[in-house]
Amino acid sequence: MNMKWLLVILGVSCACHTAPRYEIKGKLANYSGKVFLLTSGLEKKCDTLASAEVKKGVFEMRGSVREPVVAWILTEKGDLKVPVFLENTSFSLEGDINQPKNYVFTGGRLQDLREQFRKEVEDSIRAREVALQKEYREAAAEDNLFGVMHVRAKMADLDSVYERKENAFLRENNNIVSASLIRGRLNELLQRKKLREKFGLLGDTARNSFIGKELTYYLEREQSTAIGAIAPDFTMNTPEGKPVSLHAVKAKVKILDFWASWCGPCRAENPNVKRVYDKYHADGLEIISVSLDSKKERWVKAIEQDSLPWIHVSDLLGWENAAAKLYGVRGVPFVLVLDKDNRIIGTGLRGDELEKCVIEALR
Repeated sequence: MNMKWLLVILGVSCACHTAPRYEIKGKLANYSGKVFLLTSGLEKKCDTLASAEVKKGVFEMRGSVREPVVAWILTEKGDLKVPVFLENTSFSLEGDINQPKNYVFTGGRLQDLREQFRKEVEDSIRAREVALQKEYREAAAEDNLFGVMHVRAKMADLDSVYERKENAFLRENNNIVSASLIRGRLNELLQRKKLREKFGLLGDTARNSFIGKELTYYLEREQSTAIGAIAPDFTMNTPEGKPVSLHAVKAKVKILDFWASWCGPCRAENPNVKRVYDKYHADGLEIISVSLDSKKERWVKAIEQDSLPWIHVSDLLGWENAAAKLYGVRGVPFVLVLDKDNRIIGTGLRGDELEKCVIEALR
């Protein structure tokens, strides 16, 4: 063989053996069976990165990732789930299937970084919250109004402390761990309209991670449903099978209400929504309720039980409801108020705030 080609082949072989790889060595007492290393992407589909058989309580998994990803180590029945910031380095897992929450997982710079934030910030804040909750209950039991107000003020200060520490972490750590912190609070940040502010603290590496791209998706949805934006149109069927388009419904003011028969807070808010409807329907108010139900019988029964006389639509796909996905709905109830031109003039309103918005729009 030509010496030149032999050297090329040897070089390729050496390169293959020296390519960066991850290695997970585990000891899992009282378990025999398979463990899996899973990750998910933007489509929420799980990919199996690796799997291994646990023999005599020991297993190993090896592979390679092009960039750090968030993954999970799972047993076959899902009774153990270990989150992993996976990068090409060595990891160690020790645990007992009979005590699945008491595992110890170590290894990797990103994993260490997440654990450090958990211990120094989250655990510290949580311990102080527990103490304040106890103090609050004691003050409330004694009808100590001053004590109650004092504890509330301290709780608000504690929230501010967390926000400052989290913001500092986001600025200082341009990686997937920062993106994951925001992802973990996504529902809260969307409801408080704080997602864009938090996302702005991330560096390019964090934004370009798959979690960062997922956050970008929700930012775009948030922008399309922000105050002043034209509400995206959609068409969906009534219980009778009649298609209804949001924009085709003509009214001075429209309430777009996302709810479900199984949602306790939704059902609790329904009497207030009905009161507003009865009071202002004749003046030009219309309501379109989008149900995140998957069972038609339960949906229809809830409409009848709560005596809701307005327009109801659903595709009976539950959380995969097309309108809910279009609007980036992460929790119900979720209400938007639209003017006659389908421009959004209110979001996330309940109780008296909902009525005030409707009154203002009808003037």
